[in-house]
Amino acid sequence: MNKLWGGRFENKIDLDIEIYLNSFDIDKYLFFYEIKVISAHIKSLFLCNYIDIKEKNKLLNSLFLIKNNFRKLNVEDIHSYLEIELTKYNGDLGKKIYIAKSRNDQITTLNRLMLLDEIEKINILLIFIRKSIINLSENEFNSPVPGFTHLQIAQPITLGHYLLSWNEMLKRDHINLLNCKKITNFCPIGSAALAGHNYKINRNIVKKILNFKYITENSIDAVSDRDYIVIFSQFCNILIMHLSRICEDMIIWSSNKFDFLKLSDKISSGSSIMPQKKNPDLFELIRAKTGRVYGNSINILTVLKSQALSYNKDNQEDKESLFDNIYTIKNTLNCFRKCIPILKFNKKNMYLSTLKNYSTATDMADYLVKKGLNFRDSHKIVGNCIKYCEKNNINFFNITLKELKTISNLFEKDVFYFLSIEGSIKNKNIYGSTSPNQVLKSIQRAKFFLNNIILKFK
Repeated sequence: MNKLWGGRFENKIDLDIEIYLNSFDIDKYLFFYEIKVISAHIKSLFLCNYIDIKEKNKLLNSLFLIKNNFRKLNVEDIHSYLEIELTKYNGDLGKKIYIAKSRNDQITTLNRLMLLDEIEKINILLIFIRKSIINLSENEFNSPVPGFTHLQIAQPITLGHYLLSWNEMLKRDHINLLNCKKITNFCPIGSAALAGHNYKINRNIVKKILNFKYITENSIDAVSDRDYIVIFSQFCNILIMHLSRICEDMIIWSSNKFDFLKLSDKISSGSSIMPQKKNPDLFELIRAKTGRVYGNSINILTVLKSQALSYNKDNQEDKESLFDNIYTIKNTLNCFRKCIPILKFNKKNMYLSTLKNYSTATDMADYLVKKGLNFRDSHKIVGNCIKYCEKNNINFFNITLKELKTISNLFEKDVFYFLSIEGSIKNKNIYGSTSPNQVLKSIQRAKFFLNNIILKFK
């Protein structure tokens, strides 16, 4: 096996250990970025007078050929592969690419470049999903649905208000992704092995060629830092947790007991033995992906734990979990975006459910407070009303004023507006609440904040 090292070694490494140490099968997925970084480095060597224009052009032309004729060799890693290929095309000139550079600063540069590209793809998916959610909430800005606490019917809300809660979760994820982009956008090339190098090469040249925004400040930290992977994994953890919570609701809402959501054939599957079944498999699998993503996060944190400064072979293990997180998150978001436009809500069942469990009980208590009673006593009176209804098998929507007055003389005819679903929802008319008026205002703010973060990604 060809190696970039070995001058001071007398004996060959054990074959099993050599295979175990090999990273080519993982590194090969970064081959495009390897070419990109080496190309930028060659240009910087020319601009700083370490190679002439003929040497620069020869190296760059050979990179083009190597890029288009990629093949597997028995080499240690992708860096060895490229030097071998460059030497094959250029002789000793190919070995000049390691002037002022090491595998240590190179590999983290590849990682960062790749991650920045993937962050942009995830950004586009999040933009599409959030726009779809906001549009759907606008269509349903005044559709009543029960709100839940402890999975019990609590208070009436609008479906538009509920859907905007999805956008709020994803807005925070979007901000986290933007922060991850900022942390990743540092160029480590020039840090070399850990101490920098002895050549007069301006690091800003490669930074500009590779379109990084900043250069790393400390060469020791630069080659061993994998915080950008940790921060990306944290983004993935919170995002998949949010999607899991949304999917859990959709699973519950599509169940026979709730029947709030009609599952489209496009996002469902059936049973191999029960012909009547339509299962929410997409939502269930998204919910299950949390374990995979959380595991990847633990992996990188464990790799970095107690790792002495600066670079260590441990960091070879930073890629598989990163690649898997990228693949999982992109696929999950892509599938999730397809389900939003085809969600079909059973508005009749939603409305009927809001009439259950005395969902406007708090509104009744607030009504009594407005009549001059303190809230604690109002709470007790409403509790007595509920006991009366349960005993007589009635609900707030069919109790009479006469019956209410047997419990409290403060009740008047106007109480029935407060007890209605429409009245309950309309009265919640403060910033960020569920009244249709406030939901429409929230939608406008959601559109503004989405446009704002789109601009920040540019």
